[in-house]
Amino acid sequence: MRVNVPQHFVIRLEYTLRVEGQAVNRSEHPLSILTGFARELPIGLEAALLGKGPGEYTVTLPPEQGYGAYNPALRVEVGASELPGTPRVGEVFSAEDAEGKPRLYQVVAVDGEKVVLDANPPWAGKALEYRFVIHSVRLAEPEEVAHGHVHGEGGVHP
Repeated sequence: MRVNVPQHFVIRLEYTLRVEGQAVNRSEHPLSILTGFARELPIGLEAALLGKGPGEYTVTLPPEQGYGAYNPALRVEVGASELPGTPRVGEVFSAEDAEGKPRLYQVVAVDGEKVVLDANPPWAGKALEYRFVIHSVRLAEPEEVAHGHVHGEGGVHP
């Protein structure tokens, strides 16, 4: 589900994500997002951007507005021999879950032949604190809305 907006805007911003007081992610350069189509942002952050002009802001999102609740069913234990090569903590594998859906699993523990994989997003179940700077806001062009992405600086160039 994406944010439903009556008008679409292009917002140019930079952010730092903090989880449990630690900076865990940041934009490497200013991003240009098209409201209503910002799939790369958690839905709560996109909603928090609406109606804001240039400036510095901080918003804390509960898990349901960020990466969702932690789902223990997405954590599984497998034998090391079931994985290619020698599994190492931090490695990511693509596999089907119990329902046949493709998922990315990260190795979170290795104990001899026992390997624990987790398909939860890294920050599932956590409150997210975003500190962001909005550099500019403009009304989106009709062509950008029709294509679902920003054109020009910071977006797709025609």
